[in-house]
Amino acid sequence: MMNKTVRKSPRLLLLAVFGVLLFTSISCGGAPMQTTQSAEQAQQSVLNFVHAAAAASFPAGYKLTELPLQPMPCTDNFDHETGQVSVGITYWVDGPDRAHNNDYYGKLVKWWSDNGWSVRADTWLNKHFVNASSKEGYLMSLTATTTGNVLGRLSIGVSSPCVWPHGTPEAKS
Repeated sequence: MMNKTVRKSPRLLLLAVFGVLLFTSISCGGAPMQTTQSAEQAQQSVLNFVHAAAAASFPAGYKLTELPLQPMPCTDNFDHETGQVSVGITYWVDGPDRAHNNDYYGKLVKWWSDNGWSVRADTWLNKHFVNASSKEGYLMSLTATTTGNVLGRLSIGVSSPCVWPHGTPEAKS
């Protein structure tokens, strides 16, 4: 009886490992040949998300100062580029009273909740960082500087999931 359990155990382990690998490859871009938004559409979504969240979180008079980002190449599980890109944008948030950063954080978390986003990492109380993801795979974060001359300066940013530059899979050359 014990021998049967020992024999089945490697099979179960192999099946479990296969299941984890399959899940990982699917969730991490293992099936990258599907149509996506184009990079331009993803960039527009990124802008829409960040402006809607900022309007709901910061008081009138805030100003967003862009920190330019270039599209980042996406890679597979072996760190090979897939041909897809992730687009994003980050802004400094200028104008609001930094003494109320915890209030802005609370309003952003509420906006996320009201709009179907899920908080992923929340170290606001210690490190002034929080991020959340949308059902579509977008990631948004709020960070406050904790060192340097301008303590508490906020930045808000959004990045897209991996997308094909023109929305459709492209043949590798």
